[in-house]
Amino acid sequence: MISHALYGTQASATLLDFHTGKVLVSTGKTPQATPGSTIKPLLLEYALSHRIVQSETKVYCRRNLQVGDHFIPCTHPTDHPVFTAESALAESCNTWFAEMARRFTGPELEAAIQTTHLAHASMNNANIEQRQLATLGLQSVYASPLQLAQAYRQLLQRISPDSPVAHGLRDSVLYGMANSAAIPGIVLLGKTGTASNPGEAWTHGWFVGAVPNHFVLVLYVPHGDGGTAAYLAHDILQNISGEGYLR
Repeated sequence: MISHALYGTQASATLLDFHTGKVLVSTGKTPQATPGSTIKPLLLEYALSHRIVQSETKVYCRRNLQVGDHFIPCTHPTDHPVFTAESALAESCNTWFAEMARRFTGPELEAAIQTTHLAHASMNNANIEQRQLATLGLQSVYASPLQLAQAYRQLLQRISPDSPVAHGLRDSVLYGMANSAAIPGIVLLGKTGTASNPGEAWTHGWFVGAVPNHFVLVLYVPHGDGGTAAYLAHDILQNISGEGYLR
């Protein structure tokens, strides 16, 4: 079903059983690439549990974030410019997460990334700019589809369904950046990500989605963005639903 949905694309996909972690499907190449915004919920959970930020921490977003030489504008709607942890995750507000990165010390961010088991450069002596780019998944951290799937499976088994991270991932699919993947009648937790690897002028896209107690799905699109990955995931999830796997 996944190979059929991805036919004619260069996308890669990994599907994990939620309970056992068994790889149910793996198709396409298995690159190591910067994770973009898919890293945000992984680091947010650590920041919340270690009181680096609070769930009600508010940040005003002017949508014109610049980190060093990197211009990283926010693309979420402008109607609600003040974000908390939950809404920032749902709308993938770069400004909010850049502020979270400022509140991490280098060793704290190093410890947070270590919990993800993703390959990364040491953050122990990282300056603010390096911490912000790593927290936004744009530099210093790399993931494969399987590694991201494993990290999300561990995250969702660890957190409460009522936590800000779980709600933010749910809302991301309901109305936020991952809305293209939504399937009526299915509670899906999801996150998109868009980034470039060093030396590449093009972007790649990610989608990570989970139906708790069933599976975790990761899509990687080598030339595209998170919206493209979420759109492809929608077709896969429709097929999975139609075959009765979620009943």
